Amino acid sequence: MTKGTIEAPWGVEGSLALDLPRAWGVGRDDVVEPDLAGTVDDYPAALNGALDAPRDAPRLEEQVRPGSKVAIVVDDPSRWTPVREALPIVLDRILRAGVAACDVTISVGVGRHHAVDDAAMRRRLGDGPAAAHRCYSPPVDDLSAYEDLGTTSRGIPVRVFRPVAEADLRVLIGSVLPHLQAGFGGGYKLIFPGTSHRTTLGALHRQGLGRDADAGRLLGGLAAENPMRQAVNEAAGSLGPCFSISHLIGAPGMIFRACAGRPESVQDTLADEARTRFRAPPAPPADVVVVGNNPWPGDPMQSFKTLLHHRAASVPGGVTVGLFWTDPDEIDRSMPRTAMRLIAGSGAPGGWAIRRLVPLIERVLSARESSAAFMLRWARELVVDRTVMVYSPPLHARLGGRLGPVRLFADQDALWRAVRRALPRDRRDSPRVRIFPRGGLTYAPQDASG
Repeated sequence: MTKGTIEAPWGVEGSLALDLPRAWGVGRDDVVEPDLAGTVDDYPAALNGALDAPRDAPRLEEQVRPGSKVAIVVDDPSRWTPVREALPIVLDRILRAGVAACDVTISVGVGRHHAVDDAAMRRRLGDGPAAAHRCYSPPVDDLSAYEDLGTTSRGIPVRVFRPVAEADLRVLIGSVLPHLQAGFGGGYKLIFPGTSHRTTLGALHRQGLGRDADAGRLLGGLAAENPMRQAVNEAAGSLGPCFSISHLIGAPGMIFRACAGRPESVQDTLADEARTRFRAPPAPPADVVVVGNNPWPGDPMQSFKTLLHHRAASVPGGVTVGLFWTDPDEIDRSMPRTAMRLIAGSGAPGGWAIRRLVPLIERVLSARESSAAFMLRWARELVVDRTVMVYSPPLHARLGGRLGPVRLFADQDALWRAVRRALPRDRRDSPRVRIFPRGGLTYAPQDASG
């Protein structure tokens, strides 16, 4: 790596050379990478080892018997959990314990993401499991498909997809990654909100986001101190037994650890290691923060979340730059179209709209249980006190040069010229720069700046 040129991962196997202004003197010390050491060489052996010695729970095969109904819930295709590799091992244990194949269902925890069609289901699960078992992509708006399990002490309606709610055992297969609102994803979140009705989803996403709350303060925090995670765990108390099989992962195919057992114990164990590997070290806030979306597979909403995961690394009034490799086929996967229309339609005055008008829209959407409400909330937090620019040729081709107050670029030279102009005059030639090439893994909590 030479001064002025940084290589960031781009796409499945490529890289993007960042032609930063040489006067800035950016070098290796300005780049924050996750700890990617110590990957698992033999995943089947690692998973079997975890299943043989589960944390705070009986072994999976000891929890089922002939006649048991088992609901397996896996995370959705935007994640890179090794679902195809895990399922044959998990199913073999369940079936050898005497459970009939017709009594095993597999649901994808899509939440409010787009439904998983048959082809995507086979890619996610593998042809064998997809053919041998009833597989579902829960319809988030069809209330008749959900079991109403009551209301929590926090007022959250517990409405769970019926095959999951009625099972004797729920097996959750997912991964732990930094999450803006829940601290870390994974665990019971595969059900809440993954296989929950929209009313449950909306109520959960309002946890910890009061009028004056800041979602960034929840990032990477302890489960016991996180309102959304507490709400999720309480809702899970309305269900019967659950067994978690979770992973700590890097890039697709890069597995650091597999862990199985009681969902709360597995979640806490992997979250602790995730903090060690992915949390950015303390440093003074930077004038320019550059965040790549790797290894997220081109999903725009997840890409914008990576900017929020690094917001604390920026000085107020600074510039945040997103490097969004974007698969054109993924653009509509999870970005709520309502939110995209509202933000893109605001044009250059979008900064004012986000700060003043959008809170009103949020309240309207929240009242309608719209999944766009919390997306707008996060968008407002992102742009309220900084300039945001994104390099993404496919997004630029789809939306033009603006997504509300966010400027989109398809040309690097134009991007860096615009970044320089957006800086205060006395910082244009010597800004403090911090770069997070794998921003889908790293995060900077609000107490991580020096």
